[in-house]
Amino acid sequence: MSGRKTLSKPKSYSAAQHTAAARYWLARSPSRRGVGTFAAPKSDGTALPWRCLMSNIPIGVAPLRNLMGDLDDQDFLDAFTSELFADLTCRGHGFELKRLAGERVDPASLPGASIRYIVAGSAQCGGPGILRVNVRITDAATSEYLWARRYEFGVEEAVRVQSKIIRRISRELHILLLHQEIARAVGESGAGLELDECLSTAATVHGGELRPELTAEAQRWYLAALDDDPRNVEALVGLARTCQELVSNPWWGDPAAAAVASDLGREVVSLALDLAPGAAEAHCVQGMLHSAAGKLDEAARAFEQALAMDQGLAIAHGFAAYNSVFLGNAGNTLPAIERAMRLDQADRRHSIWFFFGGFAELLAGRTEASISLLWKSLERNRSYGSAQLFLIAALSLSGRYREAGEAAQLFHQQYPDCPAGALEQLWLSRSSSATYRAQILPVFDTIRDLGLGI
Repeated sequence: MSGRKTLSKPKSYSAAQHTAAARYWLARSPSRRGVGTFAAPKSDGTALPWRCLMSNIPIGVAPLRNLMGDLDDQDFLDAFTSELFADLTCRGHGFELKRLAGERVDPASLPGASIRYIVAGSAQCGGPGILRVNVRITDAATSEYLWARRYEFGVEEAVRVQSKIIRRISRELHILLLHQEIARAVGESGAGLELDECLSTAATVHGGELRPELTAEAQRWYLAALDDDPRNVEALVGLARTCQELVSNPWWGDPAAAAVASDLGREVVSLALDLAPGAAEAHCVQGMLHSAAGKLDEAARAFEQALAMDQGLAIAHGFAAYNSVFLGNAGNTLPAIERAMRLDQADRRHSIWFFFGGFAELLAGRTEASISLLWKSLERNRSYGSAQLFLIAALSLSGRYREAGEAAQLFHQQYPDCPAGALEQLWLSRSSSATYRAQILPVFDTIRDLGLGI
């Protein structure tokens, strides 16, 4: 592999030993803040853009042509087009959508707009009580068919099949977005990347601390691997994991990339499961993405499937326990977290498990136990934003207001561009459980009272 640019490797990290609270990052005097084991890294006040997931593809959506010979059927076709447009708007943050009057586009009719792909199709009768719908995605410049399918179904199945067609169109468009991201990653890193090296390096980078630069680096390696083999399940699952990490850490500073990551991760892991239905880790990552999106019951089922396939999958035990907190079961989380820790001894994972345990103990009202666990999380990863946030709340709720205030200031220094609404999205609106909401609201208010309006 000589003669090509090598992506940077992660530096080793040695966690400091846990001693007394006075040695923790938030307990330092103002003159020493910014140095020492747990001090917030220096920041120039400007969040760097995410290095991947920067694509935005312009898509034209044309109405289905009515070939059924009955104008009364036009309402169905209009409704289909409207549902498709609404779904792509909601689930496709990497798409720039335009409604078209028809499949043939006159560039003069769209001043200032550039359509790259067109979604179009037609509907006709396939027999008594049967509808035949043809849908396709074409290259706007060449009219080449990039994807096309025919669906035949009974009139009584129209609603169900319509939803199926729309979901498939969404996936195919996300695959086109993925191809664009792969081309970007390969263009930045140079040609000649081999699959095994890409996957090995991605795994090494991804095994480091949960930090934005390492997740972005791993993401680039997984994209490079997919350039060699677009159907590689390990690369697809790894890419989906990096998407989940970005979604779950909004203070990394790029809400647009996080929105694209949520959409792309969902589609990529579904593709992996189509290729390998028995891949336990793929089911687990799907559960993680469902949980982050507030689909808690779907997440729980995905974790159950993952564990049915591999009882030793630590990440499934850990995230299943975390998901159960949002379902109102905070008091029963620690045994599963302890099981995950026994199965996976890596500091990276333990930092996450300690955070999950500390978060659950905080909601269960065991504040001192929560503080201890959150400290342990931060010993292993001092920049872990989730652990920092809830340690701030735990310290304040335990009456340690000075330490909580200093911690809040340090969080601001470390993540100055944390997007508004991030806390509410990840920890409040995520669950409708009355038990959970009664537990989280006082914590939520405490963090806001300390000036963290996120």
